[in-house]
Amino acid sequence: MATKKDTRKKLTIDTNMADFKKAYNAKRKLIEREYDDFLFALGKQWSDADLEDYEKRKIKPVTDNRIQPNLFLITGLERQNRSEFKAYPEGQEDSLKAEIASRLFKHTVKISDFLNKTSEQFKDGTTCGESHLELYLDNTEDLINGKPVWRKADGDCIFPEPGFREYDYSDARYVFKLTKDITIDDLISLYPDKQTLIENSKPTTLNYGQDATGSHVQKRDYPKAGGGSDSNEQKEDCCDLMERFYKKYVTKSYIGDKATGTIQEAESSEKANAFIQSYLDEIAQGKTAYDNDVALYQQQLQLAQVDTTVPVPIEPIQPPAHDPKRFIHFKRHVPEIWLYATVQGIKEPLANEQAWFYPLWKKYPFVPYYARFSTAPIKGDDAHLLVQGIVCPVKNAQEIHNKTKTLELLHLNTSTNSGWLTEEDVWVNPTKIKELGATPGFNAEYKRDRPKPERIFPQPLSTGHEAISQGAAESIKSQLGINADLLAAEQGGQQSGRAIALRQRQGLLMVQELFDNLSRSRTIAGKFLLSQMGKMYDTQTAKRVLGEAFIAENFSIPQIDPTTGQPIVGMDGQPVMEVNEEELDGVLNQILSGEIWTYDVAVGESVSSETMKLANAADLKEFAESFPGLVPPDLLIEESMLPQSTKTKVVNSIRRAQAMAANQPQRPVGSGGK
Repeated sequence: MATKKDTRKKLTIDTNMADFKKAYNAKRKLIEREYDDFLFALGKQWSDADLEDYEKRKIKPVTDNRIQPNLFLITGLERQNRSEFKAYPEGQEDSLKAEIASRLFKHTVKISDFLNKTSEQFKDGTTCGESHLELYLDNTEDLINGKPVWRKADGDCIFPEPGFREYDYSDARYVFKLTKDITIDDLISLYPDKQTLIENSKPTTLNYGQDATGSHVQKRDYPKAGGGSDSNEQKEDCCDLMERFYKKYVTKSYIGDKATGTIQEAESSEKANAFIQSYLDEIAQGKTAYDNDVALYQQQLQLAQVDTTVPVPIEPIQPPAHDPKRFIHFKRHVPEIWLYATVQGIKEPLANEQAWFYPLWKKYPFVPYYARFSTAPIKGDDAHLLVQGIVCPVKNAQEIHNKTKTLELLHLNTSTNSGWLTEEDVWVNPTKIKELGATPGFNAEYKRDRPKPERIFPQPLSTGHEAISQGAAESIKSQLGINADLLAAEQGGQQSGRAIALRQRQGLLMVQELFDNLSRSRTIAGKFLLSQMGKMYDTQTAKRVLGEAFIAENFSIPQIDPTTGQPIVGMDGQPVMEVNEEELDGVLNQILSGEIWTYDVAVGESVSSETMKLANAADLKEFAESFPGLVPPDLLIEESMLPQSTKTKVVNSIRRAQAMAANQPQRPVGSGGK
């Protein structure tokens, strides 16, 4: 019987480069437009041809940048309402795990500077449409526990497979990351096992060549002003590292347990079969042992019936019933995330191995942020329109506004000194009038007995240009969807905090997608971090992060006297407590395993800005006043803006007072106090 031929393309340096060119060509127009969007937002809003034309005419063009203040407003709102990662329990029994995960989250956010990195990502993404974060672990200071580090990657460094439709690239077969101008020393530090290969080669910068039509030669970076690029500029001892993260499909064996409904991956098909066979052998051995015990029991019973001196045997207990079909072995063709790394000038790949984060994280190591993301079926040269920031849609209106303002100012300047209306041969010195006639304080002399010259008054400002300019400015405002409501500003009167918050939410409607996508990106980043907790902490470092007070509060048990088996009581009459290290280590091991986010906790966001915390604390206080006794005092303290040390002292004081009140004997009813 003929075997089916494997038609899958073998991954080589040549096929890898061909895939990269396809990915680049699909994104080329988007990269060029994003660069233009950045320049436009920063104030370069005139073409080189227009600037050259105005310079020849001695005219200075006007740039009234209406886009940049709106970017400042959007980024200011994001920074003012920053949120941190928080683990929410899936069930009530998972609340302690969620609290521990949240505390570890808070520590990773602090040491990795995540909030500032994600703010930079948001700013670039809202400007041009996309920005990315990449997580890696730095083991420079600690060879065991890596320090989480976030690196921002621009749109011209990340190249997913053309035609992807999922926000997190989960449907893409591969994603390229291009690291430009990396030094040879840094390259060796990334791939120390390939040091000899690198040193014996001539690594160089990447030459993308031409696209599929042969009409476009790839430039090294974003295009420069005037159409240039740094394609001919190569830094000494630098090269470009191309890393391809791709899905490699492999056949894996799994063991299904019908009794519990769980599925466990086996190391190999042989070990899966061996496990099931050992289970069947155990059942058979148990049945054989029981049959032997029954036969022996019957023999001893017969002897006891004949000879009364022989004790009556105990009937053997039948073993529990076991289903021989409980475990099943099946195979699946599943994708693994692998890394294929190459450098131009090195004839062998630097890596073709399983990615460092797999299998705890089964997606790509990039956290994308798209301001406006669409999956509409648009292909070809127009596909770049599927990804947009807030700059691209308003560039035309901004250009109209700038040009009308320039023409309006030009009209004013050219009509300021409109000249004189005179008869022929009226001025005493016509040359002096021509040179100094518009100078302040100049005395113009005309000949005796001649008609007095009349000044020609300038024409009024062009109302047409002013109307077009105002219309373009309003168009920018309406297209951006950003207005005074985002500032909660209203003329006249004073507003409550609730009214301000409501107006802000109403003003955010047209830009809500920007913040929803940011929350989506942060959730991906949080899940990625949680999956790699075991590589950032061990049980000892995790305990130091949690702190002794938290551990004592949640994992303390009474000390037991080994001689009496009773709890040891202290001088105050209270049981002496000790930390249950076994339980603590068990919970930490579950969290550090990296799989807790799959079933036990959900990754979300919590408020980190002082403004939002104050608003939440005020709402909780108002609720406590409206419904006395329902909100515990320690919860009010925890939600306040007091320092953590002060919170701890107040909460402990409240708990001591509550404990004393609970232990105080109650006075008999009707004692009258005498």
